[in-house]
Amino acid sequence: MSLDGIAIRALVDELKPQLIGGRIDKIQQPDHNTLIITVRQPGKNLRLLITSKPQSARFHLTHNARQNPLQPPLFCMVLRKHLEGSKIINIEQQGLERIVHFILEGFDELGDKVNRILIGEFMGKHSNLVLVKQKEGIILDSIKRLSHAVNQYREILPGVPYISPPPHEKIKLEELTVENLIDSFLNLPPEQKVHKALLNIIEGIGPQTAKELTVRAGIDRENSLEFLGEYEYLSLWKSLNWLKNQILSQTYQPTLIRDTDGKPFAFAPFSLEQFDGLEQETYSSMGDLIDSFIGKSEETNLFKQKSSDLEKIIEKELDRCQRKLAIQLEKIAEVEIAAKYKLWGELITANLHNLKQAKEAIVSNFYSEELENIAIPLEANLTPNENAQKYFKKYSKARVGSEKTLEQSKITMEEIKYLESIKNSLDGSDNPQDLQDIRWELEEAGYAKARPQKNNNKVKTTAQSEPLAVAIEDYKILIGKNNKQNDYVTFKLGKNEDLWLHVKDIPGSHVIIKNPDKKEIPQKIFDTAANLAAYYSKGRYSAQVPVDYTLRKNVKKPGGSKPGMVIYEHQKTIYITPDEEKVLQLLKKDTSH
Repeated sequence: MSLDGIAIRALVDELKPQLIGGRIDKIQQPDHNTLIITVRQPGKNLRLLITSKPQSARFHLTHNARQNPLQPPLFCMVLRKHLEGSKIINIEQQGLERIVHFILEGFDELGDKVNRILIGEFMGKHSNLVLVKQKEGIILDSIKRLSHAVNQYREILPGVPYISPPPHEKIKLEELTVENLIDSFLNLPPEQKVHKALLNIIEGIGPQTAKELTVRAGIDRENSLEFLGEYEYLSLWKSLNWLKNQILSQTYQPTLIRDTDGKPFAFAPFSLEQFDGLEQETYSSMGDLIDSFIGKSEETNLFKQKSSDLEKIIEKELDRCQRKLAIQLEKIAEVEIAAKYKLWGELITANLHNLKQAKEAIVSNFYSEELENIAIPLEANLTPNENAQKYFKKYSKARVGSEKTLEQSKITMEEIKYLESIKNSLDGSDNPQDLQDIRWELEEAGYAKARPQKNNNKVKTTAQSEPLAVAIEDYKILIGKNNKQNDYVTFKLGKNEDLWLHVKDIPGSHVIIKNPDKKEIPQKIFDTAANLAAYYSKGRYSAQVPVDYTLRKNVKKPGGSKPGMVIYEHQKTIYITPDEEKVLQLLKKDTSH
């Protein structure tokens, strides 16, 4: 959801007392569109987020940490050169337009005092961040460069004079009267909806604010201009006057709206009567509201995108392996067809005394109870014995090839099993670190291209997230959420007398019940661990999932096997239907401690 000029004014009014006088301590650019500027104030550091993302262009203080690229982008380096150490001396909105000037006082290369302006244009797909010399009005750089080939009205390039986006010829709130409101409405098509008319003639308001003004005026949102009379015009003017007073007095009431399912879907600097009946949550800070609403939405979307990217890699490799296996199985099946060559060779050999060089031999099949005659094709230029030897060679070649292919098919099936285990880990991922662990595993296995490391260091960091751990009564249960964690849980954290659990014959987590005192494990603890093993598996949504269990000492890792791959013995099996509610309650209870 984009910010309108009213929301931007609320943010500017909120940030001025917090940022003016502060100095720029650090500048980071975590992605193509976003800046994180650390502002140093007495006794504290504040992090200002400014982004030109088309769907969520905005600026506010943030508490959320973001991962930065190994090499800062060019715009970030330009900002560091010109702005680090500078003091914020003002923050100005251009009227109620979606343009904000962050005015900064610093020094040039000669040590002379100079002002620069970081201009935020928060206008949907046209959003941009531009650094300008205040005195000369010359662009130093921008986060998005635009030439006349892209924008005929203006260029946004280093060394070019900065030109603001074309202004909207709309009524400013401070200049609004009933008369100019009516005059403006009369110049619009009478069939136009009232809220759309407000959007077209009043500076700074977006669609949601326009609808709110209509509702506060007591006018149906679907009414068109042709149904307005003197009373309605006066009501609209009063509604607009209310908005003006909210801004002038800075009496904002940042409000988040939740739908009937409790999901956030709208926000504003004031309560919204158009959503009466829905839950409205009030925040003390407009920035905190936006950071929570849009920031979390962005995190969710980013998580989904990264998860989707990893899934595509896994599915591509699974498809490759499955096609490879189909070809291998087809070759293995060919040996059954080739078995007739052995039969023909033996029948020819048994009848050499009766056969002559010919195109065909009719012989009795003494391997069959019916002893039926069969016709065997011969090459007329070869003796019967030479034909027999040729058939033996064809059979032998097919058999040897089949044996090799059989071994290869076993390797392919193991690879499919391994890829499915990674996919199961991905399906159970619920945080960015889970995805990073899976990314590392795919890179190490050669399925994904390794990303460059800092200082060209080719050694990948091995830091992994910790496995899940839940405490229940006097027992601790450990759950691996990916293959690396599974190995760690089983062979590093697990001891010989601990109980090990895993779903039978399908991908899933390794689960360990720690039992240092070698006591009999209570049924409640065992059932909980079995439920966790079934839940964190491919059988999560199935009924009566078989879960094997055995002592950890009975679990072995074959030499050269892939991460998470084990063999085990002396197991018993329990059947359980995964209970998601119990798992979530258990995890919530554990993390609250």
